[in-house]
Amino acid sequence: MLRLQYFILAFGIIIFLSLCIAAFDVDSSNVSKQGKGNWVGAWTASMQQPGKDGVSQQGFEDQTIRMIIHPNMDGKKLRIRMANTYGSDSLTIEEVRVARVKTGAETVSGSDKQITFDGDQKVTIPSGKRTFSDPLPFNVKSDEKLAVSIYVKEKSGPATWHPRSMQTNYISEPGNHSTNTDDNAFKEKEDAWFWLDGIDVIPNAKVDGSVVVLGSSIANGNHSKMDADHRWPDFLAKRFKEESETKMSVLNAGVSANHLINSSSDKGENAFARLEQDVFSQTGVKAVILNQGLNDIRHHPEYDSEKIIERMKEIIDASHEKGLKIYGGTLTPFKGSGMYTPEKENTRQEVNEWIRNSGEFDGVIDFDEALRDQDDPARYDPKYDAGDHLHPNDAGYERMAEIVDLSKFK
Repeated sequence: MLRLQYFILAFGIIIFLSLCIAAFDVDSSNVSKQGKGNWVGAWTASMQQPGKDGVSQQGFEDQTIRMIIHPNMDGKKLRIRMANTYGSDSLTIEEVRVARVKTGAETVSGSDKQITFDGDQKVTIPSGKRTFSDPLPFNVKSDEKLAVSIYVKEKSGPATWHPRSMQTNYISEPGNHSTNTDDNAFKEKEDAWFWLDGIDVIPNAKVDGSVVVLGSSIANGNHSKMDADHRWPDFLAKRFKEESETKMSVLNAGVSANHLINSSSDKGENAFARLEQDVFSQTGVKAVILNQGLNDIRHHPEYDSEKIIERMKEIIDASHEKGLKIYGGTLTPFKGSGMYTPEKENTRQEVNEWIRNSGEFDGVIDFDEALRDQDDPARYDPKYDAGDHLHPNDAGYERMAEIVDLSKFK
């Protein structure tokens, strides 16, 4: 009788363990839908709430949105990440396709491929959620742009988006034009990306991970040449590819007008609140470059340097807790711009002094020193000034990338 009891007990344990293993297999299969391999982020755009009016508030119905993106990492497979982060309702997308760009909205004939989600052409993304596509064999080249075409049939409602993309994107007349190679149906142009917030690749060669640039309009590339990929993170990505033994992708988490501390909905959530979504959840992230604080100084004269520094410390601590290195970029000159005052300049100098000398960051990138006028250090050097005395021009953005010590990222 006792042996029978032991047998029953042993049999029960075996059944229990089998169920646990089966449950683990289910979880593993869910993960494996994304494919095996060392994925790395090759491109990102930080999403924002829909505007109070305009195209993002209106949304889309029976239209194709063709978005042009420039991955900065070569790869043999890709997957995309779609975000309905700020949608009030579930978003249903009927079809998504990717192709190489020929020019404008035109794509290269024969390069078009369909992107699927859990094996289906169609995907529904709940409000507040993001989702990855299935892995797709595709020869991604960092010197070529890709067109991601999204067809939405039913009313989308207000759209999660990234305005000021510094890249022309295209909206079609009614109908599914996702497979069109010509641009005849794409009558409307928009300086924004919609719902698409990430492209990952499985690299062709060994890659050391990705570095995320957390910033505002200067990281976003405002005032750089449209469609030219002349943001300073673009120039930095090119340097990692061509000059460095350490191979890293550069992911641009810049949001125009964004603040460190308090940020209104049209300027994106504040930098600290954006960390999980825009930095920590990026694929293969190993390091962060923080270059923010000037907007806080400009818009909030009541903020002293300690308030700015306190928020920077919180971002440093949060990054270190995730095992990431974080590098601090000094705040650039702004004398001559509309919101300049000597008092605000003093705050900027105090913050920069702390960035340079506190030892809190894992390294410092002195953008201020690189861009300032040697005769009037509160101003931009004229050859780097976009003209508004607040943003760099293309030469200034290239200069910012040139001074980054790539050896720090080993």
